[in-house]
Amino acid sequence: MSDTSAPMTRPKIVCLDLGGVVVRICRSWEEGCAAANVPVRGNLGGEGDNTAALRKGAVDRYQRGITTHAAFLDELSAILGGAYTTDELDRIHAGWILGDYSGVAEMLRAIAALGMRVACLSNTNAAHWRQMDATSAAFAAISVRHASHLLGLHKPDAAIYAAFEASTGCTGDEIFFADDLIENVDAARARGWQAIHIDHIGDPAAQILDALALRGVTIARHAVAPCEIAPRAVAVADMPSPILSRLACGGGTRGGTIKVRASDFLVDELPLYEPAGAGEHLYLGVQKQDMTHDEMLRVLAEHFQVDPATIGTAGKKDRRAVTRQTVSIGIPGAEPATELTHDRLVVLWAKRHGNKLRTGHLVGNRFAIRVREIDPLQAPAVYKRLRHLIRCGVPNGFGPQRFGQRLNNHRLGRLVLEENWVGLIREVTGTSNLPFPEHQRQARLACDQEQWSASLPLWAAGDFDERKLALAQSRGWTASRSVKSLGGATLRFWVNALQSALFNRVLDRRIAAERLNTISLGDVAYRHAGGACFVVDGSESSESLAARSSAFEISPTGPMFGSRMLAATDATAEDELAALRALGVNLEQFTGGSHPPSGERRPLRIALANASLDSGTDEFGGYIRVAFDLPAGAFATVVLNELFGPIESGLP
Repeated sequence: MSDTSAPMTRPKIVCLDLGGVVVRICRSWEEGCAAANVPVRGNLGGEGDNTAALRKGAVDRYQRGITTHAAFLDELSAILGGAYTTDELDRIHAGWILGDYSGVAEMLRAIAALGMRVACLSNTNAAHWRQMDATSAAFAAISVRHASHLLGLHKPDAAIYAAFEASTGCTGDEIFFADDLIENVDAARARGWQAIHIDHIGDPAAQILDALALRGVTIARHAVAPCEIAPRAVAVADMPSPILSRLACGGGTRGGTIKVRASDFLVDELPLYEPAGAGEHLYLGVQKQDMTHDEMLRVLAEHFQVDPATIGTAGKKDRRAVTRQTVSIGIPGAEPATELTHDRLVVLWAKRHGNKLRTGHLVGNRFAIRVREIDPLQAPAVYKRLRHLIRCGVPNGFGPQRFGQRLNNHRLGRLVLEENWVGLIREVTGTSNLPFPEHQRQARLACDQEQWSASLPLWAAGDFDERKLALAQSRGWTASRSVKSLGGATLRFWVNALQSALFNRVLDRRIAAERLNTISLGDVAYRHAGGACFVVDGSESSESLAARSSAFEISPTGPMFGSRMLAATDATAEDELAALRALGVNLEQFTGGSHPPSGERRPLRIALANASLDSGTDEFGGYIRVAFDLPAGAFATVVLNELFGPIESGLP
């Protein structure tokens, strides 16, 4: 990925993909059937579907012009075992294009009025090409037209980009390109094109206008129709993944496994302050291994004979790890014995202090992590990415642990905001449409049938929320009372997970647009010294902002939506509201109600301190070891994802 601090040049030609950028298209087989009023049959894309490779091959040949429309329909019908007639498939195919995105036609005409060429480069077919030519005002505004079925080539193959260059006479950064598929964007960037990734759920026209403005192509907003498509209802089951999908460090060989052994993952908490030596709270330095946070609290509560609620921590630490942290226990009066006999929990020191330790009372965490099942000779490539993170910062996203084992905590947060207590109980206890641990299957099936009492002995010891809800329902409690029995802390955590998913979506967009380090008009900037935020309103020059960002004095922020959050303005505000729409929520849900979250601005990047890397082989095999410090609230898994890509975990 190119350095975001490098100046962007004004392109000579603006080239767009069609589906997902210029015209809206169906994104699933079910959506296509609904558009054509054809019943869904079979299990396309589901578990056990063995037609995917055959369908992909048929589509590829069709889009490269090798097969005719009629032959394609015949082949597809045969692949699907005759579940759909060729007439039905023809209707689905024709209904796949849903019309122009709002504002795109006007934007393209405004670009052409500036004397720039407007082009397309699309994977499509002759039938859809004719359909767009007959119905799309945006397609009519494109003067330079290239497509897979005309060229016999297919994105992301390099040959199709080379053919476009040869035809237009433009190369490298003379070409601005927008596509909704990241693999096509990466292939364009590999040839030096100024390529951006479009979020097809959002507002393509606004995204393109913002990207062009950064490159010196300014189009007045009043010259373009309002760039906002009608809000689309997003079912909870259709909410997009909360996990970051973009990498600031670009591509490269990736792989590896963490937490093969607890001793491979070391975490040391960096305290915010030292205990004073006197007070009603006993501060303990503890080391735990292969132990959950909740188990640690139970062991300490039992040993010191206290209510677990009197125990304070600055944060939760990984289970499959060796971690050191401070805990506080409210024990006024006589000094208790601090010697603890436990094979996985050790008390390292004890000292008194005047207040309970609270969440967030830490500077950060120091990590030392061995990544295994990886060739140690990859260390130089990993080190290059580490140097990039040291120089430019780490995307400050939320790791998968924020979203729970089933990656659905953000869905639960939305259900809390909607006060959809029945839906929440079904999401927690039922089979829904997400994977779940196999040991829960019979319990979940019983809950699906509202056999609450029968499900109780089927839940495992660690299935706390599931069992608690099932027990409440077995007693005949209302859905509202059942959910609220989980406690306010649990409900607030789920809402926070929804805030985190929204932040990740905004961060993904910034990384895709190569604007992680760029501070623009309308952004809310974060001062790393002190943590204060301010709205970028044009009172400071862009050159000054860029210099301060480069020095890591300030960074752009993303939203943790809430009633007290400092709002962005201009295009940044539009992007953040688009994230809300994509997850099926609205701003009022975070600012109204009886107990709305307060909200805050969170920096989009954070500094990576005291970073180092080495590699080698020990009695367990080869490894690459990385060490670094992160501030409070940052996730080591995000750093590892940047360095190694999607990485396996031995255990949570």
